[in-house]
Amino acid sequence: MLLTEALQIPPSARCICAVGAGGKTSLLYELAEEYRQKGKRVLLITTTKMYLPEKDGVLDGTAEEIKEKLERDGFAVAGSVFSEEKMGPLPQAILDEVFSFADVVLVEADGSKRMPLKMPRQGEPVLPETCDFLVTVAGLSALEQPWEQVCHRFALVSSMISGKTVAEGDIFPLLQAGYGTLWDEIQGCVFLNQAEVVGWDRAERIAADFSVPCLWGSLRQKQYYRKEGDSHERSI
Repeated sequence: MLLTEALQIPPSARCICAVGAGGKTSLLYELAEEYRQKGKRVLLITTTKMYLPEKDGVLDGTAEEIKEKLERDGFAVAGSVFSEEKMGPLPQAILDEVFSFADVVLVEADGSKRMPLKMPRQGEPVLPETCDFLVTVAGLSALEQPWEQVCHRFALVSSMISGKTVAEGDIFPLLQAGYGTLWDEIQGCVFLNQAEVVGWDRAERIAADFSVPCLWGSLRQKQYYRKEGDSHERSI
């Protein structure tokens, strides 16, 4: 099953945003490849910061340069250089010009310092108004690990957890507390990544706790599953 199919992204979706932790960048690159295979022009950007691309980057470029890359290769990772390792958002004027040129715009809209879990603070995530599909990502490798080592902004969740390590029953309450308001406003789903780390049956059991569309799987192994009968009709 393709990731676009597993996520049940509608064909009409043009701006797909990833938030949370535990595989956002990998998920967006996988989506980009699938859309490219369909002949789509795909633009990958961030509203916060993300690591510099190894290839296909148009950094500190003009709108015309980004368009040329999209036309030539069907894919561009565009942004402003922030540091030796990371890039930041495109200037708004450039984004406005190139947004409509791309068939699909993929947005990394949250930062997590490469941890598998995150609790967003006020003002996070940074979603563009154009977002019409939202994927909330969590990494199951956090299970049984100390909270402070695997959860970005751990201080924000310290008052709502009972144990020192992450338990199965913690995943849904954490994500709901951090992103539940967005789930009520934007069509999308939750993706529990790294199922191969904890076991497929266990990942399925955790997904069963969710009252919104949720799938589990492995971006590394390109395997994705969702609850039987689960659809986006339940999320909106």
